[in-house]
Amino acid sequence: MKKNDCGCDEQREPIIVNPHVEAEANEVIFDLDVKTKIDDGIFEDTIIYSRDVVPSNFKKINETPIMNEKTIFSEILKAHKLPEGKFGLLKVISGKVNFIWEEELDVIYTVDSDHPLGILPEKAHRIMLNGPVELKIEFYK
Repeated sequence: MKKNDCGCDEQREPIIVNPHVEAEANEVIFDLDVKTKIDDGIFEDTIIYSRDVVPSNFKKINETPIMNEKTIFSEILKAHKLPEGKFGLLKVISGKVNFIWEEELDVIYTVDSDHPLGILPEKAHRIMLNGPVELKIEFYK
């Protein structure tokens, strides 16, 4: 880090690696504060699972292909929303991912094969990779 005139460290932008470029999952960083908390182990003893589920009267309309840390769609790693009336269900086949609602950056949900996560419509969210993973997202309406 380079020093400012005040002698303090200059803040650097987080490194963003486009998943279309071959890279390791730990190089895909979108929020330096959250990544730092994960690296510092702050969330290690606080695994949080979501209780949100897709309403039972909804029908599955489509799903993504199975993706891994090298083939994951870049849009999923950035803040985005589902349209009104469309729910998602994040299913991890192997490994685990972190899931973040943009409205509550202090809470990081752990999603693994035993704990899928329901994604609500019109609520900004993103996935953070933390290692090798296989996952897919199902969509319901």
